[in-house]
Amino acid sequence: MTTANRTQKNLSSKPPSQSGTAHVAPVLAILFLIALAALAAPQGYQQDRDHDHDRDRDHDRVGIRVSDERMLRDFGGGNGGRPSPDALCEPGLVAVGFHVKTGEYYNQAWLDCAPLRPDGWLGDELRMTARTGSPGGQPVFDALCPNGFALRGLRGRTGASIDEAIGMCSPVREIADRHENPRTELTQPITRPRPGGRPAEALCPPGAVVTGFHSYSGVYMDHLWLLCSELHRRDRD
Repeated sequence: MTTANRTQKNLSSKPPSQSGTAHVAPVLAILFLIALAALAAPQGYQQDRDHDHDRDRDHDRVGIRVSDERMLRDFGGGNGGRPSPDALCEPGLVAVGFHVKTGEYYNQAWLDCAPLRPDGWLGDELRMTARTGSPGGQPVFDALCPNGFALRGLRGRTGASIDEAIGMCSPVREIADRHENPRTELTQPITRPRPGGRPAEALCPPGAVVTGFHSYSGVYMDHLWLLCSELHRRDRD
């Protein structure tokens, strides 16, 4: 065998480890980067979870509750009648609508109340109050706030009795934050037959919601007041 042939043979039989080194190095580099990313990802994910947990804990620390004290706000009506039993929401509940039983005049009125959760949302379970007013009347009319809204006032017309009442509803959180002009939605009007009277309005103070009705009644409902309770923010620690 000639020297040229021996040289060619030696070149063709070079160990494969030398030619494969160029391919192995990039693969190792990619695996190294993947390992670094895998180590870093759980740490960042855990930091995000810790941040979310702290934020939720800070939010839950501040709650909203309904005061046990009630304030009267005069809606109007006549000067006759005598005190009737009040229509009161249970402690921790706020009014989200009302009902009226009428004949020729307003006879009885009562409220739908919903539990106020500490986070400012309203529970789904509604509870009716007792009725205030005088027995009588036939049709029952409903005036309901939108979901998430609470009753904070009435507008309508009054004279010698109650001629018309329309509920004024606002979001609970906006009421609790004492917004000067919270969003307001009106309920359906409840109007007695052949209404008269003059415009009337009663609003709870800023930061308060309706939690009851107080009335004077005889043969029919003569006069109506709102009972309002403040919403308080509190540190739950």
